Amino acid sequence: MYCGSNKTALQSQRQIAEAMMTLLEEKPFDKITISELCKTAGISRQTFYSLFTSRENVIVFALRENCCDGRDVSLPQDHRDPESIFQSICRGYSEYMLRNRSIIKLLVDNHIDYLLYNSFFESIHECECFLPSTPSCRRTYAAAFYASGIAGVARVYAKEGCTTTADDLQEILASLLSGKMQ
Repeated sequence: MYCGSNKTALQSQRQIAEAMMTLLEEKPFDKITISELCKTAGISRQTFYSLFTSRENVIVFALRENCCDGRDVSLPQDHRDPESIFQSICRGYSEYMLRNRSIIKLLVDNHIDYLLYNSFFESIHECECFLPSTPSCRRTYAAAFYASGIAGVARVYAKEGCTTTADDLQEILASLLSGKMQ
């Protein structure tokens, strides 16, 4: 996937992502072709392949554009307090789910919500506040655990009709991920 700063390329990426979301609302993911995607976005196949490697790559870009990269997590005043950081992470992802419920629903309905897990994993793993003093290997396992929990909650949220509030989602995430679910 193109990760540069060329404004024209970035605009083309956004057009392709918007076209993908439009097409996903009309038909299943596995029925969307690159040709159809390019036509809908108004770009050439050559441009598509200079910016993306696959249809899945377009979804990953769309998720990143919608702030699934840790930017949703506002750090507490005391960056050293693990509980405050944990609550901030749960709050950030619950708000992300609410803001992006239509994308999440499309991913779940098309059985490609593993892309949501991948985005969550990357964002958690790259977040400097996430278990900063934990050895790298264990931190990776922890990021995988958290990402799968958050993605699982997002999946149920979509399947249940996206009606749960941000506060309830935060409470669910916090209780599940802390092992205190009752």
